[in-house]
Amino acid sequence: MGIPGLIAMLVMIVLIGVGIGIGLFACAVAAGLTLLGVVSSSVALGFFTKRPATAVRVLLLQCGILAGIPAGAITAWVGRALLEKVDESWMIAVYGGIGGAFAGAVLALLLDFIFRHTHAWVEGRIKRKELRA
Repeated sequence: MGIPGLIAMLVMIVLIGVGIGIGLFACAVAAGLTLLGVVSSSVALGFFTKRPATAVRVLLLQCGILAGIPAGAITAWVGRALLEKVDESWMIAVYGGIGGAFAGAVLALLLDFIFRHTHAWVEGRIKRKELRA
């Protein structure tokens, strides 16, 4: 088999391990979102309004808020030297969580805006090409 074969086998094993790790992480994230009701509420709202775009918009908004809360809390905790007015350390996390939720919601709405306008632009380009043909 030789040295090159052993190196190739080692690289394959590492890549397979990385792929399994990423897959397990994705499954854990999906399970967490399902447990919190993010996925089911988005699907239910999509069925209720009969518009898949609404379901995607709600999913983006909820995921942005859920991701922003811990990110904002950790950022505020790290930057607590800037928040000298707050004496209680747990309030830093609360303020950071609120700020992170707001930032996550803004980010989700911006992503939704970009996706909708990109979709409309691509759809318009495809329709123009069909009209020419």
